[in-house]
Amino acid sequence: METNETEESVQQLLEAQLMELLDDPEVKNLSVPCVDLSEELGKAADIKKQAMRMVAIALEDARLGRHLTIRPIHEIAQRMMSSLLNNDDALLNFSLIKRRSDYLFQHSVNVGIFMMAMARSLGYGENVVVGAGVGGMMHDVGMVRIPENIYNKTSKLSDYELRQVQKHVELGYRLLVRTPGIPEVALVIAGTHHSRQDGSGYSLNTNLDAFSQFQPLSAIVDIYDAMTSPRPYRRAWAATSALKKIHDMSKKQQLDPILVHTFIHHIGIYPLGSLVRLENQLLGVVIQTNRSSLLHPVVRLVINGRDGKKIEPRDVDLLEWKDKAQGYVIIASEHPEDWGIDPVLFLPHSAVYS
Repeated sequence: METNETEESVQQLLEAQLMELLDDPEVKNLSVPCVDLSEELGKAADIKKQAMRMVAIALEDARLGRHLTIRPIHEIAQRMMSSLLNNDDALLNFSLIKRRSDYLFQHSVNVGIFMMAMARSLGYGENVVVGAGVGGMMHDVGMVRIPENIYNKTSKLSDYELRQVQKHVELGYRLLVRTPGIPEVALVIAGTHHSRQDGSGYSLNTNLDAFSQFQPLSAIVDIYDAMTSPRPYRRAWAATSALKKIHDMSKKQQLDPILVHTFIHHIGIYPLGSLVRLENQLLGVVIQTNRSSLLHPVVRLVINGRDGKKIEPRDVDLLEWKDKAQGYVIIASEHPEDWGIDPVLFLPHSAVYS
């Protein structure tokens, strides 16, 4: 069951390690954007929409047993790479903002974007980064071979049904390994994204040790995006609750701790679109993260938490109030559905996310 997480709880679990991570030589500093976010968002929106179409076509071909052509997926991954080089926040924003439509396609594209952003931040070259994008977009291709009545079931799966769903990893891997032009890193992602560090989970031994880091990385990305995406049988987890969950899994050695910290460092403790409650009981939507101070994003205040009434929106950079006793400190993460709001409507350039 998802619960609201106070800043104190999040801070105890994450802040010390995240602050150490800022100086960790294994975590590459992100390059300064060469294109303004407002300019790149429109291009990123087009890329995301085209990626959704290309993934939908590829998965439909796989479902019908047709020959799978990887070239269109590779080409869209190259466009994603160009956008990340211009301003990596643009595409990441589209992965963080979730809509209720076409879960499998949207999840596949989101995982592709996250994988590329993370691979780039870890210092991999362009060919590997693009290959990671292909792998992310194709990681769940085996799902189209699972019976629809099982895949779309809204109640708890039986043991038999669970075993059928777990077969999607092998089904997808076997399909991709026969596909001309598939990058090796993509095979690792498809075959191991349900693996766990402690040996639990389920995966294939791909014998591709050169890309072994993508095994634990794909697990983190897949879990986070799945948890924060709405499904017919449950609402999306709040981002902070999902981050706490993957952090807890890293403490249990189920997920790689360094990669979990790197991921959180990349998207922020309070990612774009999160709804947070301040000490002064005002509620605000996170419209920008501060990567130098992850607990102090820029928020757009929209609701008085005391009476639930909407207020005239105004923006507050919590970093500017860090050392001032004025109530501008996050004390909780809230779920937007509990307050009847769509955070996207309060984001700068909100129209591009629709």
